[in-house]
Amino acid sequence: MTTYPRTWAEVDLAAIRHNLSEIRSALAPETMIGLVVKADAYGHGLIPVSRMALRSGADWACVATVQEGVALREAEIDSPILVLAPALELEAQQVVFYDLRSQIESFDIARALSKAATEQGRIAKVHIKIDTGMSRFGVQPSEAKELAVRIASLPNVEIEALSSHFAFGGGPRDYTAWQFERFREAVCEIEAAGIKPRIRHIGNSAAVVRFPESQMNMVRVGILAYGISHVGDTPLDLRPALTWKARIMALRELPAGRKIGYNCTYETSRSSRIATLGVGYGDGYHRALSNQGSVVIRGKRAPIRGLVCMDQIMVDVTDIPDATVSDEAILLGSDIPATELAALVGTTPHEMPTRIMSRVPRTYRGQ
Repeated sequence: MTTYPRTWAEVDLAAIRHNLSEIRSALAPETMIGLVVKADAYGHGLIPVSRMALRSGADWACVATVQEGVALREAEIDSPILVLAPALELEAQQVVFYDLRSQIESFDIARALSKAATEQGRIAKVHIKIDTGMSRFGVQPSEAKELAVRIASLPNVEIEALSSHFAFGGGPRDYTAWQFERFREAVCEIEAAGIKPRIRHIGNSAAVVRFPESQMNMVRVGILAYGISHVGDTPLDLRPALTWKARIMALRELPAGRKIGYNCTYETSRSSRIATLGVGYGDGYHRALSNQGSVVIRGKRAPIRGLVCMDQIMVDVTDIPDATVSDEAILLGSDIPATELAALVGTTPHEMPTRIMSRVPRTYRGQ
């Protein structure tokens, strides 16, 4: 039976493939791409995106949690998987069993991984995370060499990489350059101690276009791969991969002076034709877009009127006289960029597709 959902997201995997090719063209041949697929691949779909990308230019999958890494392994994805956030000691057995790489900042978690790997007859591969200025997670540069030496002494543990994270990749270069220099100094100290991991990575999406000298031999690319630039214009030809849509569920003619929505935050200034769309903040549509966002119906903008409800929004289609029930409205995509919505809300473009809830079905093309 064909279903016609009230709201859904269409994901163009060919667009992601194209974006990866564009990103690859900006990198040195030896630089690997770690595609960041955390948070359901920024709302695009963890498994479908990872399967396609790892066949089409990405070398690694980077996830936020052990659970996301396990989901990839259970989907029979055998490429290297890096868990970006700290793993807990109680997750060590799972990390080793599913052959997940861990970013670590302490000897305690390294020891737990060593114990799990020894018991399972495996090797735990770790990436020592160095906090160069993000102040979120990682060992201090001054303590990194000592930690690396201690970890290197553990059985069944391989220090595969050294890593860090830029705090301000899309802003002025001064802080980013300072972080990069701190990272390089820590790497040199560790290597001088006889520990020479094969991978170093600190560069992210912003750094690919704003700070290319930081690419080293792996970059962790997230939002750029999905066709969204949070650093303004780039030399890359990026294509948005996701289009979020909803249908008109109802229409009404209202006179001037009629209140619309909860708390009566909007009043019509003229005779108006108001459409109700089958989407709301329960689907992830940002409530802060109330009375300031817009959608595209039949190629024209329709402004949001009233507060965004949990399951519905109201839009003004007075100037789209041919709009009718069941028409599609574009909420996010090429016609309504994530950067535009993020600016209205006062947030990062990353948030706009990521907040689309699981009850919004995804459809895929371009596989």
